[in-house]
Amino acid sequence: MGEATRGADDMRPVTVRGGVIAPIAWTALCAGVVALGILLASTRAVFGGAWFTQLWTSGLLLAFGLLGLFMSAGSIRNCIRVFPDRLEVVPHLRRTRTISPGELVEFSASGTGNTTIRGRTARGRGFSTDRFHRNHDVLVHWLEQNATEPWTEFTAFFDKLTADRKPRRVRNVLFSLFSVGFFVTTLSMIPGLFVLVAYDDAHQEQVTCTITSARAVTVSNRSTKGAGSSHPAVSLETTDCGHLTLSRGIFSDNRDAVARQYDRAPGPYRLTVGGGSFWLRQHASVPVPEPTVYSVDQPVGATTG
Repeated sequence: MGEATRGADDMRPVTVRGGVIAPIAWTALCAGVVALGILLASTRAVFGGAWFTQLWTSGLLLAFGLLGLFMSAGSIRNCIRVFPDRLEVVPHLRRTRTISPGELVEFSASGTGNTTIRGRTARGRGFSTDRFHRNHDVLVHWLEQNATEPWTEFTAFFDKLTADRKPRRVRNVLFSLFSVGFFVTTLSMIPGLFVLVAYDDAHQEQVTCTITSARAVTVSNRSTKGAGSSHPAVSLETTDCGHLTLSRGIFSDNRDAVARQYDRAPGPYRLTVGGGSFWLRQHASVPVPEPTVYSVDQPVGATTG
């Protein structure tokens, strides 16, 4: 009896639905992505003259954010309302469907552990729910009373399937965390790195770093030359700015000479760096891309004759 009796006798509907905490969190995250996309699209302060980078990065953020909003907002709305005389199915952002007694002709199970139950009418309408959703027993009671023959056939078949008997909460939480991490990491790399490069180009600043050694290297490009591309550079070790890489103006024919110049004359130098990436190096508590170094000027305190 219990809730099942209440669902059959009370004129107020009983709502069958999953948890809303994760969809609400996804909605908030995607709304933030959309807001960031609008901000990047409406200001030139971040990109300077890099209008093409501004166009495609803001557009990509808006596309990801709006798609995520569509899916997460639909998940919040998705539910089944059980009335004594009908089911009202709210399928994501589409209009509500009404299913009357006797309309359901077929049921099926799917998903890992066969947790997803689908019902279909002769007209192709139907519903999809999870066996571990809240108030699922009320829906089962309604189906037993109003879809007797097809539901009985399904339950007889379902008893032969391998099915989860309780929800896999740890697995679901880990999957959610992995999904969020993958989503955030993807947006940080594409288009995050391109935004950072454009910001650095438009916000160069000078800092003083003490160079202790330098050597010629070949590095992979992190921005606009394509995945897997490489180019000559000079690796700089400093005591107060960490490891830096100078690649602007460095070519195969001058790389060794530039490296020897700084390796043989260690000391404090004034460097022109990207303001965004250098700020991240100084303040971030997680590994971040190396600051963009545009040039290394004469040693601090040196005079020109």
